[in-house]
Amino acid sequence: MHHQNHFDLVIVGGGTAGTFSAIAAAREGLSTAVIEKNSYLGGMATGSGLTEMNAAGFRESPLYKGIEKEIFDEMIAEGFAEYHFAVPMSSNKEVKIDRLRYNPEMLKILLETKATESGVTLFYQAELDSAEENEDGCIVHARSLYETFTLTSDYLIDATGNADLIRKLGCETIKTQADKQLVSTLMFRLSNVDLTKLDAFIHSEELGKIIQEGYEAGILKGKILAFTPIPGTKDVSLNVTRAKFDYEDIRGASMGLAEARRQILPVYHFVQKRVPGMEASYIANIASVIGVRDGRRIQGQYMLTLDDLEQMTNFEDSIACGCYPMDIHDPVTNSVIWKVLPGVYHIPYRSLLPKGLHRTLAAGKCLGAEKKAFAAIRVMPIMMNVGESAGYAVALAKCEKKKLDELTAASLSQCLTDKYSR
Repeated sequence: MHHQNHFDLVIVGGGTAGTFSAIAAAREGLSTAVIEKNSYLGGMATGSGLTEMNAAGFRESPLYKGIEKEIFDEMIAEGFAEYHFAVPMSSNKEVKIDRLRYNPEMLKILLETKATESGVTLFYQAELDSAEENEDGCIVHARSLYETFTLTSDYLIDATGNADLIRKLGCETIKTQADKQLVSTLMFRLSNVDLTKLDAFIHSEELGKIIQEGYEAGILKGKILAFTPIPGTKDVSLNVTRAKFDYEDIRGASMGLAEARRQILPVYHFVQKRVPGMEASYIANIASVIGVRDGRRIQGQYMLTLDDLEQMTNFEDSIACGCYPMDIHDPVTNSVIWKVLPGVYHIPYRSLLPKGLHRTLAAGKCLGAEKKAFAAIRVMPIMMNVGESAGYAVALAKCEKKKLDELTAASLSQCLTDKYSR
């Protein structure tokens, strides 16, 4: 059987950003392939046990348009997602965030349906081996458990979350020092919860006291105990475990994963005893991937700064927006450092352009941003927006027969206005 090995666009990483890039590009008529190390799309949104999209809305109304809005609306219509506006953070009651709560298993099915219906070619359980970008095209070598294969393309998108493709293309990347990396979290899910009782508890003064008690007893490793009820179920996910390790050191990362899992049973027994509504609950799922907040980033043609977010700089090549505050999960103090930003801020296209490359974009967490800005923009709804716009940008370059760094801000801005106003 003859398989197509040349594509207009090859995306490495089918996570939050990569999936949206793929659907956008494919719907614009580009032959699009996704190389994904897991056996499903959505990355952290579907595999990390996280069940809410933080900052999916702004001032109590939905923020996003395009494919992102289409997918959010469908999840809500089918009863497995709902908006919750102005929800206080468990680590700081003063910080209130608009969020979309959802069932990740249902999102797995929905994203895959959208991608395959758009004509995206999927390469699951495949890892990137090496890649090169040339004057007239790109080559990607990858492998599955059983074979190595080569794809060629006109354009590439790095949606790996850690700039893996950019690094393999020989470009400079930035890694946070090991002792400054944000803390990681392994999520788990409890079933058979009395959600009415739990909800009353979450909104009472008791939550703060219980967090303090658990922290002093050494059961909670940080001052956080975030319960997220999953729409359409009697389940809640818990964001509570804390692991510190260098994510690029395999031994350290493996020990960190084991350490996070070791924290689960003591936390479960503690909440079962101390939190109303949890008495008959049981552990239904432990996420298969740990939530690593950090990641390598590219040296972008523009490095987004916290100052840009605070000033809400309106870039002429703006391709995405967000409103999530800066939240630094500090490994030194074990606390979460918040900085609420004044409104909706922007991410420029130049932050997706790696220095020295012409046919490759960085979409998702590895885009060009300084550490403090990264701590705000790294959340899923923003990355979906970045990914979707990156897909449109590649389609525009294909249409104009240009390299990705040759697009003009005016042309890109016009294109995105068209796409998002449909």
